[in-house]
Amino acid sequence: MSPEVQDLTIFAVGVILSAFFSGSEAAIISIPSKRVKQMLDEQPRSRGTLLFLQNKPSELLTTILIGNNFVNIFVASLATRIAQRYLESDALSYSVGITTILILIFGEIIPKTFMRNHSERLLVPITRVLQACYYLLYPVVKIFMLIIESVLGEHASLQEKMITKDDIEFMVGEAERDKSIDSKQIDLLTSILEFPTIKVKDIMTPRSEVHVIQHNAVFGDIVAMVKEVQHSRYPIVEDDLDKTLGFIHVKDLVFASKEEKENLDLDNFKKEPFFVYEHMKIQAVFDHMNRKKVHLSLVKDENGLVVGIVTLEDIMEEIFGEIQDEHDDEDDMIAKNIEETLEDGITLPGSISLRDLDSEFDIKIPLNDNYSTLRGFLLDMLGNNFPKEGNILFWQGLSFELVKVIDNEIEEVKIESTDGERHISDRRDDDEETIEASSASDIQTANLKA
Repeated sequence: MSPEVQDLTIFAVGVILSAFFSGSEAAIISIPSKRVKQMLDEQPRSRGTLLFLQNKPSELLTTILIGNNFVNIFVASLATRIAQRYLESDALSYSVGITTILILIFGEIIPKTFMRNHSERLLVPITRVLQACYYLLYPVVKIFMLIIESVLGEHASLQEKMITKDDIEFMVGEAERDKSIDSKQIDLLTSILEFPTIKVKDIMTPRSEVHVIQHNAVFGDIVAMVKEVQHSRYPIVEDDLDKTLGFIHVKDLVFASKEEKENLDLDNFKKEPFFVYEHMKIQAVFDHMNRKKVHLSLVKDENGLVVGIVTLEDIMEEIFGEIQDEHDDEDDMIAKNIEETLEDGITLPGSISLRDLDSEFDIKIPLNDNYSTLRGFLLDMLGNNFPKEGNILFWQGLSFELVKVIDNEIEEVKIESTDGERHISDRRDDDEETIEASSASDIQTANLKA
């Protein structure tokens, strides 16, 4: 082999090695450590190699940088020697220019792009080669690691880069431009990113729009208020919001006795007021309200004056948009049928869970393996009988009228206080149907009497 061919061959090998080291760096850095952990389970045969990568990322990176710089210097020196042999004048200038272009294109850009796009497939073979290089260059790598650790201290370890809010915003923007995710998902992600920056004053209901109940209000006043504005929670005040005594949920009055309604004392039903400040971030307010288990807070300004109210639902809607759930259905039923609801009972969806029935309406039906909803409880109580509209079941001083039944599914139930009898009847039939129930946790079905 002639000297010229030999030099060119060595030069080509040097560029290939430069490409390998540069591409390896891009491939390793582009794969998150969590993905490496997953690959440990997916590729048990390569476990030793992947564990080396997981446990010694700094050492591997140092090996790559030492190898890459050594190869690049060698290639540049070789290019200078070749240039001096064939280009006597301006040899150094030509060699530097040509070598820089070759290394930039074939030793950096192309290999880094290629290996980043095929990083998972190439990770194991790349790491095996680098592992061998690490052991070959161990003394040099160790010296460099000691120098790095003495300079950087605890920051010398190669840590996976944390994804910042700006990174996520950039990715969301790219996804929106590429239309790789739909607009609803974009809105949700954007809302989540903006959530920590939103203040209470940005979402609260201002004071001028808040409806209140006076502390000396009578039952009829509350009925009129709820029928007019159709809310389920109201501040109780003495004159105005600056003298707020607490707040009341209309459902707390549902099972009030006739005497309690005629001589209404809101002190017996009100909950303690909860205050937040308008400059507070809604994320912190949400945490406080959730921890205290309150749904409504009064908002104060820097002077201590009440400037509005904010609810948990207001905060949640900043992320998810307008929320309509079963609790809204319950509140709507109370608001739209307030006179009947407060005077005669409450109508609820059959799908309401027994936990919600307890927490929202203080109706304690013991949980059972056979059911977890009001509908399931009533079906269990019916035994072998199909539910029919107009059926009334009695249990523990309460009556449950099946208001709406579709395809044997109990859709709506009206609950009222009774004298404590427990049986089933059908108002529509002349002949009364009766089923006796022994208890909440042990409901037994008797013979059906026509």
